[in-house]
Amino acid sequence: MVSFREDPRATAANQPPYRQFDEDGNPFAIVKVRSTNPDDDLRVFSFDFGMLDHRVVESVDDELWLYVQQNAKTVTINRSGYQQLTNYDLRTTIRGGHTYELMLQLSAAPVYQQILQFNIQPISSRATVMITPQGGRQEKLGDADANGQLAKSLPLGSYTYQVMAENYHTSEGIVTLKEANKTHVEIITLKANFATVTLSVDVDADIYVNGEMKGRRQWNGDLRAGQYTVECRQECHKAVTQTITVVENQPQTYRLTPPTPITGILQVTTQPLGARVVVDGQERGTTPLTVESLIIGSHRLELHLKNHKSESLTFDIKEQTVTPVDIALSDMARMTIKSQPAGAELTIDGQRLGQTPYTADMVSGDYDILLVKNGWHDFARHIHLDSSHPEVTLHMDKQYQKPFCFYLQTGFQAGSLMGAEGTIGAYISNVNIEAGYTLGLAKSEDIYWNYTSGDAQRPRLCQYKPTVITLRAGYGIVMGTRLRLTPQAGASLLQLSATDSKSSAVSATAGIRADYAIASGIGIFATPEAAFPVQKGDNYKLLEPLSSKIKGWATGFNLRAGLTIFF
Repeated sequence: MVSFREDPRATAANQPPYRQFDEDGNPFAIVKVRSTNPDDDLRVFSFDFGMLDHRVVESVDDELWLYVQQNAKTVTINRSGYQQLTNYDLRTTIRGGHTYELMLQLSAAPVYQQILQFNIQPISSRATVMITPQGGRQEKLGDADANGQLAKSLPLGSYTYQVMAENYHTSEGIVTLKEANKTHVEIITLKANFATVTLSVDVDADIYVNGEMKGRRQWNGDLRAGQYTVECRQECHKAVTQTITVVENQPQTYRLTPPTPITGILQVTTQPLGARVVVDGQERGTTPLTVESLIIGSHRLELHLKNHKSESLTFDIKEQTVTPVDIALSDMARMTIKSQPAGAELTIDGQRLGQTPYTADMVSGDYDILLVKNGWHDFARHIHLDSSHPEVTLHMDKQYQKPFCFYLQTGFQAGSLMGAEGTIGAYISNVNIEAGYTLGLAKSEDIYWNYTSGDAQRPRLCQYKPTVITLRAGYGIVMGTRLRLTPQAGASLLQLSATDSKSSAVSATAGIRADYAIASGIGIFATPEAAFPVQKGDNYKLLEPLSSKIKGWATGFNLRAGLTIFF
């Protein structure tokens, strides 16, 4: 429902600043539009006074005002979702310069809605959809999901939409919703407005695009078509700026100009001259030396000269400035002498100084060094100590063969007598004594004894087994750290035994024992040895001509070898 009346007390139409005139110079009338619903949005209404001109002022003192040309008699009112009110009779003729009131009395109209779905390609565009209802204001409908889709329920009617995405052209269109029981699908394909750009520089410089850091040394990404300012920045360097033009759908690669170093000069002298100059770990030459084109900032300088203490320091280089450095090098340094193993007694030039490691202020030169440690060979050498290398490690050889030790050995004997042998022995100040036992593994040939008296007058078969007990003495000669050679002389007792028969012979022996230490406490040995009989038993004298084996057991050459355990 609508009511219309003149407000005789209102004078705004004739008072500045509200008074307005039409093209003929006649004053407009003011129609104040109000609604019985205080929450109603009057801006969604449209008004038509026929051929007569009118203007809408959205808010004057929170009211909707219409400036209407004089002589209007009817009005047509529209609102989306409501039936149009056509040519409503105002029951008066509007007069210019007068104020009127138009009261709208509306009942809620049924609102029908339909689902609007957008399917946007490419799905990686991360698009946003803006929508404007007919006669209304633009608002955000939402953002497309990971599949490029967005769906919302909207009142029936016509809408203008915009689909926007970074690096893509905006897509616009109009959609009309008129079927509440169906989903309207709008398919949008965005047109790319970007290109893939690769930026690289051959140094560790940071790459900036329009003031935003993108990466170091290289960056690859998408940029919207247009012009960009690209800058390469590096500490202690002058930044380099260039402009690039990005054309959509045209991949481009740019190799950027590196930043220009800001440099200064270093001049180094030493006393004495000839020292090696190392700047930031790089060899530069020998003093006196001028190093040009050093980047500004802090640097590390090292100076090395034989027989002099090395020096190191930090210095600063300034732009286009000469930085002088002059250092006197000392031939004395705080030297440290270490040994492997540690804890050896140290003697230098005959003066006992204590155990290693040893640290003291010393001048470069030649020294007689003696290191002594139990279980290790003495280290005695004439060495040169250099102040430029103040730490020296001297390696001692482990003494596996000791002048005092006790040992057990077991092995095998081959030669004129094949057998297994076991020996116990000792070294006392390298004097060697040992006792050994050899069990023969072979038997003699069959030998028959014929007895001429007694009950046993028939021949008796005998097979003799040998055993040998030997005593030896010698003197050990240590060769290096693991090998010891010991010439030995001794005596051996050969015993032959058979059923009801025995025999023996005593021989002198001469040989050389060689033992090699594999590790502490364990080694291998080999002893070549010759035997010479010096006393023969009666039975042995009878058996010797009959058996070559028996003869060789007391006379001949043997080699013993096996495993040694020493303590």
